[in-house]
Amino acid sequence: MNPTRKWRRTVERGAIYAILTIFALVFLFPFYWLLISAFKTQGQMFAMPPQWIPHPATLQNFSDLFHKTNLPRAFVNSVIVSGANVFFSVFLCSLAGYAFAKYPLAPGRDRLYNFVLGTMLIPSAVTLIPSYMILVRLHWIDSYAALIVPGLVGAFGIFWMRQYMIANVPDDLINAARIDGCSEFGIYWRIVVPVARPALAALGIMQLIGSWNNLMWAFIVLRTKDMYTLPLVIYLLNGENTQPYGMLMAGGLLTTLPLVLAFLFFQKQFIAGITSGAVKQ
Repeated sequence: MNPTRKWRRTVERGAIYAILTIFALVFLFPFYWLLISAFKTQGQMFAMPPQWIPHPATLQNFSDLFHKTNLPRAFVNSVIVSGANVFFSVFLCSLAGYAFAKYPLAPGRDRLYNFVLGTMLIPSAVTLIPSYMILVRLHWIDSYAALIVPGLVGAFGIFWMRQYMIANVPDDLINAARIDGCSEFGIYWRIVVPVARPALAALGIMQLIGSWNNLMWAFIVLRTKDMYTLPLVIYLLNGENTQPYGMLMAGGLLTTLPLVLAFLFFQKQFIAGITSGAVKQ
């Protein structure tokens, strides 16, 4: 290789890595500030110049948070709601996506799919009042069902799984399973699901983030403190005249950590689902 070209390629690669490093630091800074602020007193948070490392570090914010709120119960509620949302959304969206992708002769398939896509154009705020009225009629207000059922299936999840299965699940593989006598649901469960695992992981992560951070809907349908989720508990810490910034930072850290750990655990599958042609026709 020409030494000049090799040197130029090295410089270009170094510049790209430098730019990516800068962007990574910029995006990580809010999380770093949240982390160190959770261990600061309120005076240290507003100290000038800023304290980049809390000295001395304190656990008082976490202590106050656990004593003044029912955080363990809120954590359990968030786990139940988010876990159910992720499981049912991944299962139902993948099942619908498989049907739309691999059953071309189904009557009305294209019209129904276009209708599903059309629902993505409706702002979620428009459906808040009708959804709430339905839950009132069903007597589901202040229950897990109110938090889980309305978000079980989304048009984006169906679109996501359909596009992935069109691009990555061969029709020959499905036809071979049918010849071997596998049932239709067996084909989905034993053939399609393993192949679509990266897309399922990516959809699960996105659904987890949306469900875990859902504040507005929880604020609307929940009434008793025993049903509060983590975002709602943290939001209600805000007072009319005072802001307990230390407790807010500690609560924000505890709320964010599960999402970070989930992403780190499933990052390979998430990246594979994003980059393996899930949105190609």
